[in-house]
Amino acid sequence: MSDLIELKLVTREDAKCLHKLQVEAFMALYEKYSDDATSPAKESIERITQKIIENNSDFYFILYNGEKVGGVRVKWNTDKKNENVKWISPIFIILKFQNKGIASKVIGQLFDIYSGTIEWRLDTIKQEERNCYLYEKCGFVRTKDEIVVNENMTLINYVKSCIEEKHTN
Repeated sequence: MSDLIELKLVTREDAKCLHKLQVEAFMALYEKYSDDATSPAKESIERITQKIIENNSDFYFILYNGEKVGGVRVKWNTDKKNENVKWISPIFIILKFQNKGIASKVIGQLFDIYSGTIEWRLDTIKQEERNCYLYEKCGFVRTKDEIVVNENMTLINYVKSCIEEKHTN
């Protein structure tokens, strides 16, 4: 039997559960990098609730064989110029379920759900080589943009263009 990975839209009523998963998934990175300003582990339930109800984003639970193991948010601009550009921010899997191929399958599902997207973007921690490998495996290319958060941590940008793929299909 193959593992079932599903996405389920998060509602306002789910904010507390999503917050708990997000804190659990990001706490080790927070403890490693002490990034108070950027760490999802430090976001309040109120801020997560705001993200859930925004009109320009969808937040999903990641279900692995029916169990909530993480979350992913897709956001977009509402202006016509960038309406087909999407951002993944954040995507997370709790530690117990990492290294099972869940995140790459979720990213593939997002590409299918938002099939009209011409470009995908995301940020990750430069020092987290496994995260960089994941995104590159999914077709993202690192840009030159970097934000130094502190002496131990730098955020880097990734982009995946879907224009060529659409022309060749």
